[in-house]
Amino acid sequence: MFYILWGVLIIAVLLIISMVTAIIPALILRLLGMRRAADALVFWHVAILSDIGLFLAGTRVHVSGDVKYIRECAKKGEGFCFIANHTSMLDIILLFGKLRGRTGFVAKKSLAFIPFLNILIAMTHSVFIDRKSLRKSVEAIRKATQNIKDGFPMAIFPEGTRSKTGEVGTFKHGAFRMATESGARVVPLTIKGIRSSFEERRHIFQVRHCYLDVGKPVVPPRSSDREAVARFVAETENSIKTTYASLGNK
Repeated sequence: MFYILWGVLIIAVLLIISMVTAIIPALILRLLGMRRAADALVFWHVAILSDIGLFLAGTRVHVSGDVKYIRECAKKGEGFCFIANHTSMLDIILLFGKLRGRTGFVAKKSLAFIPFLNILIAMTHSVFIDRKSLRKSVEAIRKATQNIKDGFPMAIFPEGTRSKTGEVGTFKHGAFRMATESGARVVPLTIKGIRSSFEERRHIFQVRHCYLDVGKPVVPPRSSDREAVARFVAETENSIKTTYASLGNK
């Protein structure tokens, strides 16, 4: 129980720091019409705080794949669509810290009610999705698709919810609409082991190792070709499942 309170304290402190060092300055920059500077400040700040949060949580991350290439392409304005399996409440923090790009997320609606965090998430061009409403879900995906077209990579967890068993669940086709409708290349992301850093932690001083594999970008089929899209979703799901099984075994 104590480690949960420790985690909540870490998050609260980091959010308060964010209010002073990122949120307020970025809002001022936006009011002055300096949106690019505001975005740069927010994304840099979120990446640094995410790394600090992972460190304080006792999480040591091992990254594989050509993440440097992805970062360079993102800096040039290429709007990737990141597809990742979902294992922990720390997944978004992990990706913010290690991708270090102008990446937004399709985040669950409940995060929109957490003070400061909701503002910070919104300022990263992330989109809140209400999965209980089909209309609102479609609107959120459309907004995320437009973000990609505007040069902001977006990440989504196609399982729709966190896996509590450690197994990668079934991918929902709707999560791939951002890629098939925007034409952005899909980058499969495989996350393993981070659940033990928070949800399954036994005491505060444990050090846990987790793994993030950044796959090679793949061009998706057009949204009008439903059969090709179905194959693409299945291939991406199988690829992440295969990578998940191999991570941490070396």
